[in-house]
Amino acid sequence: MSKADALGGSATFDAVAQPMSSRAASFAAFAGQAPAPPAGPTAAHNETPRVPVDQLAPNPYNPRATLAAIEEMADSLTGKGIIQPLTVVTRDAFLAAHPEHASDLTTAHYVVVDGNRRLAGAKLAGLDDVPVHIDDSLAGDADTLLETALTAAVQHEDLEPLDEARALQRLVEVHGSQRAVARSLGKSSGWVTQRLALLNLTPELKQAVSEKTIPLDVARTVGQLPEQQQHSAAEEAMNQRAAKKRERTKKTELPPPPRTNGPARQTAETAKEQPAQATVDSDSELQALAQDLRSRLTPQQVEKLIELLKG
Repeated sequence: MSKADALGGSATFDAVAQPMSSRAASFAAFAGQAPAPPAGPTAAHNETPRVPVDQLAPNPYNPRATLAAIEEMADSLTGKGIIQPLTVVTRDAFLAAHPEHASDLTTAHYVVVDGNRRLAGAKLAGLDDVPVHIDDSLAGDADTLLETALTAAVQHEDLEPLDEARALQRLVEVHGSQRAVARSLGKSSGWVTQRLALLNLTPELKQAVSEKTIPLDVARTVGQLPEQQQHSAAEEAMNQRAAKKRERTKKTELPPPPRTNGPARQTAETAKEQPAQATVDSDSELQALAQDLRSRLTPQQVEKLIELLKG
């Protein structure tokens, strides 16, 4: 069974050329590391060709469940235009590898391999045409197109976490192991494992990830636990975070300690010494007074005075 059969065709993938040896130049051009070569007779010398938006079809293999923030994309394109060309393949090249998707392309002349959000934003912004980089080698066969789409999708940092995890899982099916996927993406095996852990979460925790009500690092950690332990572990982790936050807030709100340098320190030390000094001075005065009274009173008068003081 081919890799394409193993992957199936239900998901859609927004992709860019993977830096494989046979397509290194194409990937470099898309990544901005080298200028894209001119393509098509309509492109002037050293210029990127432009294609009308109604001749472009979105990639049927796009890992994003939804194209988020299209309005923001449209606003950006209205003000600045499209800086990075869309990577596309011709209709014929795409259908040669995926004839089952003929109806998805309608009358489009090109299929967007990478740049589906930019295409949607361009349509919303009312742009007539967009710059493109045409590379039919990306559609050489079904396996190549799928691997390229999956790899590029994971490299996009704006993928939703669960979409990223699903794309990684399909890459594992293509490459055969997490280690091979990590190597192809230039990531560590731990990086892949942590992201795949999201797929092991309970439905409730997956919903929390989608709604961004649970930190991703917490979700990825508890996703490596058995389902029956995940909710309690997530709650404990969240409580610990809340306690640490309260502690940091408390420390921030405490007034600064008084300075103990210079005159302030001397004043504090003098204040500490005053009670003890006052006691010493009082005892000395009492002893002097008692000596004076003994010299002026008889023993009987002293005893009488003591009785009066006691009374």
